[in-house]
Amino acid sequence: MNKRFIIEIMLLLAVVAGLWSCYDDKGNYDYKNLISLQIDTLGIKAEQTAYQFENFNVPVEVKYAGDEKNLSYEWKIYPQDPKKDDDVQKYDSAVVLYTKAVFDTIIYEVPGAYYLTLTVTDNVQDLKEYFTMKLNVETLVSRGLCVMDEKNGLYDLNIIKSAKLLTDITASEEQVYYHVYSGVNDTEVTNGKFLGRGTYSDNNVLYFFTENGGLKLDVNTYEIMSNDFTSWFSFPMSVTAAPEAYVITSRPLEMIVTNGLVYVWDHRSMGVTTFGDRLDGDYKAAPYLPNISTSSFSSVIFDMKNKRFAPINQFGSNVGTFESTSTGEFDLNDIGSTKELKFMENGFNSYTYAVFYDTETSGYSLYVMDFSGATATPVKKYSMADCEGLTESSLYTFGNQGNVCFYASGSDLYQYKYASTNKGAVVHSFSGETITGVEVFKNSGHAKDGKLLIVSTESGGEGKVYLIDFNELTGAITGGTADPYTGFGRIVDVLYKE
Repeated sequence: MNKRFIIEIMLLLAVVAGLWSCYDDKGNYDYKNLISLQIDTLGIKAEQTAYQFENFNVPVEVKYAGDEKNLSYEWKIYPQDPKKDDDVQKYDSAVVLYTKAVFDTIIYEVPGAYYLTLTVTDNVQDLKEYFTMKLNVETLVSRGLCVMDEKNGLYDLNIIKSAKLLTDITASEEQVYYHVYSGVNDTEVTNGKFLGRGTYSDNNVLYFFTENGGLKLDVNTYEIMSNDFTSWFSFPMSVTAAPEAYVITSRPLEMIVTNGLVYVWDHRSMGVTTFGDRLDGDYKAAPYLPNISTSSFSSVIFDMKNKRFAPINQFGSNVGTFESTSTGEFDLNDIGSTKELKFMENGFNSYTYAVFYDTETSGYSLYVMDFSGATATPVKKYSMADCEGLTESSLYTFGNQGNVCFYASGSDLYQYKYASTNKGAVVHSFSGETITGVEVFKNSGHAKDGKLLIVSTESGGEGKVYLIDFNELTGAITGGTADPYTGFGRIVDVLYKE
């Protein structure tokens, strides 16, 4: 027999013998079936909201076939956006909050976005199972519709937590919190005017503007952070404290009109921590700042002095001049000496809508402009002669999902179909109540964006807020006119806080 073949046979027999010995040698090893361990999170949302100083519950079910005495539990919390203190070299470590299977304890963490994690350990088998969820910690008044009201000359802030606006709560969980500002600060305001919201990391505040200044409030607690209006500006001695309008753009810029002059805080500029000096130019700005935010413009003002629209460039560095458009629908540079601006805001197609009153003819007109491109374009001018009930004190708002306009006079709510019949007619009457505010809810990405009308009314000093559903394309009202939120004074302004 070939010698090489014999060697190969011997090697093969040796391998087979080795494998057989391993198979037959059961008694040398301790084979055990691992006891199953599982965290059942069925029905538990992956992202939830907890309120600071309130109890929070996460009813997970730990399924384990062995002795539960072998298990240990550890619930930890850590920020979604970890930060480190200036004097340390590592990020905040996770904090252990609870050591039982079902999380059921009070949340003390400061408001913010966190991860909440559960680790279940089988200490006998040295097995671990994990569960992680997103947890947004808020105060009870962090989010909702902020309502400024006035009673007996004193102004306060309240918050409506509505299921229409806060999609993570149900109708049964709705709440209204009254006198939030005065309750927190033990003081009241005597000349409230309007609200604003700074959303940048270096100025995350709620603005409570007044006739002669304003306050910066903590967005979660409503505590006063600053009550010195002129200190918000780089040249405070040159500022007249008479705020009239505020807007925040996507550059990011913050703009304030005060005493007819425009001031800008450019958050992209290194080292800039305040509003700068007034924007140069020969102008007197009307109290409106539509949010344009294009590559060409950051906003547009109506110059009441020269009766023209004027652009603020994308950097917020100057008030410019539009080229004459006298061959178009109207001239952006010359609206007419007898025209008075009554209202201006952005709406459908990213157009800007402005209502003017003519002191010579006593007529009203709607001007539609396109400031969203590289050049400004007058789109259309509509006579409002067939709009019922218009007065100099009428209130207006424009939809952003369709050609929808609502206006209000007295107790009547009207719809103006400017793009079809060019007529305005009553669509609902609030009998015995006077409408004090109308606003289409606009919040990109929200389920109710452009589909909800916020109406405030007043009767005998009592204010109400209605959240009215409407068809965003036709303007047809579909609900919400019979169930207002009550208990307010005269409502001055509202602002959605998220």
